[in-house]
Amino acid sequence: MTWEQFEPDWSPGDVDAASVWAACGGQLLTDPEVAVPSGLVNGVAGVAAYLDRVGAGLSDRYGSHGLRVLTERAATRQLRASGRVSSRASVGGASRLVRCVDGWIAVSLPRPDDFAAVPAWLQTEACDWSAVETALASATVASTVERAGWLGIACAAVGERAAQGSGIQVESLGAASPKPVAELVVANLASLWAGPLAADVLARCGARVITVESTSRPDGARAWPVFFDDLHSRCDFVALDFADEVGRRQLAELLHSVDVVIEGSRPRALEQLGIDAREVTNQGPQLWVSITGHGRDEPHANRIGFGDDAAAAGGLVGWVNGEPRFLADAVADPITGLAAAAAVVQLAASGGRWLVDAPLAAVAASHAGMPASNS
Repeated sequence: MTWEQFEPDWSPGDVDAASVWAACGGQLLTDPEVAVPSGLVNGVAGVAAYLDRVGAGLSDRYGSHGLRVLTERAATRQLRASGRVSSRASVGGASRLVRCVDGWIAVSLPRPDDFAAVPAWLQTEACDWSAVETALASATVASTVERAGWLGIACAAVGERAAQGSGIQVESLGAASPKPVAELVVANLASLWAGPLAADVLARCGARVITVESTSRPDGARAWPVFFDDLHSRCDFVALDFADEVGRRQLAELLHSVDVVIEGSRPRALEQLGIDAREVTNQGPQLWVSITGHGRDEPHANRIGFGDDAAAAGGLVGWVNGEPRFLADAVADPITGLAAAAAVVQLAASGGRWLVDAPLAAVAASHAGMPASNS
């Protein structure tokens, strides 16, 4: 296995970051004292322009050089600026930036099971946010993040992921003829935001997209019907029972028949379905795109990550008086969805078979590595 850094065919845009950030709603969703994240703004403008050249129409659909894609989900729900607590749109406001004895962490507790795990995580009887902040005040960052990983809690040290290129890594798996995006057939197994956004962008470029859902565990984004419908209105749907042998066989047949697979599962979850990404890509699709919180490989393969905490892991936060603040709404999700879609366009056009690793935290770090200007 040989990973290499993906070298994109696009470069950051050159826009008036402050006015674009305000016009797209990013400023509304961010602490007003945070400096304009010009690296983020120019990075998204650049990839949106690249995708628009192959028919995505992001600037027309979202406006503000495509930047409104970052705030589209929040626009369908009650708005509130993020600070050390995420906006209401971000996994129910369940992500927080919390101070430890030696630094800051970002943690997301969006599910009842997450709060149920808090006593084991922090050795405390209470399981609410007040108890979390009290316990973490005397804990170290490293031990806190490590224990959270054992329990499947989404937790990361702020800035733990260093910027490295585009944040996307690729592995060559063999030869295949080039294909334009409009001729691609895409199977999307991912849920929530980043993966479905990548699939929707490819559909806007002319690809045929098939969204695959589990009959026992439908996409959690269905809780927001307007947002869900907008992301999936250009795709076909297939619902399969992954717990059933027939359903798993149908899934395998589908994956072998398409050009691109997009998924958002940890490798262990796919293995439980009898799916090996490299093996399938050697025989079937030209591109396998894996979108996870922290990446496919150890030591991060089994870590959970959501848009806010993964953005913080990549250092994509604002700062006010030495304290971190979230930017917009789960910002690592949409920027990774756009970057993944653009990578598919580029790699399909170049030919070959590819395994694409697009971790939210690494893509966030790539944007955080660009300079920011004052608001």
